[in-house]
Amino acid sequence: MTIYSRSRRFGALPYRWAAVALCLAVSAGCAQRAAVKPPPSAAHPVPTPAPTPGPKPKPAAPVTKPGSGASGGAKKLPAPTPAVAALLSDADKAQAAGQLDNAAATLERAIRMQPRNPDLWYRLAAIRMEQNQPCLALDLARKSKVLAKGHSDLIEKAQALIDQAGQLGGASGN
Repeated sequence: MTIYSRSRRFGALPYRWAAVALCLAVSAGCAQRAAVKPPPSAAHPVPTPAPTPGPKPKPAAPVTKPGSGASGGAKKLPAPTPAVAALLSDADKAQAAGQLDNAAATLERAIRMQPRNPDLWYRLAAIRMEQNQPCLALDLARKSKVLAKGHSDLIEKAQALIDQAGQLGGASGN
């Protein structure tokens, strides 16, 4: 009988202490803290020197429009990184072997690495056309065309793919 009474008397004690500790923690979290003041600055502020005039800037090089160069308006596409170039090679091999799903997945990985490369979007659109998915190909070709500003060859190829996908998908291609 003494064991029961001793365990009952001391068994409730940890719960009471836990409740008290919880109340203290909650009330400490609700308490407002005093604002921290920045350390006082030096007694005498240090004067900043007056700016000295430097050499005059040279005039900027004249800006040329994309169509005014000797190349006839076609700019070079950005060079793919080595990893993207390897993925493009793998995608070309898979496409040549007729594994269009693998080629598309490889191009999607390349797009995740270089999402602003319009050639990657065009190649994926072409594969989607081969897979008989004209609506998806249409969207991808439009994305390629938007990204290909100044790349007239790629814009023309993308527009041709947009027209072809629009005819197959029953949508207008602009």
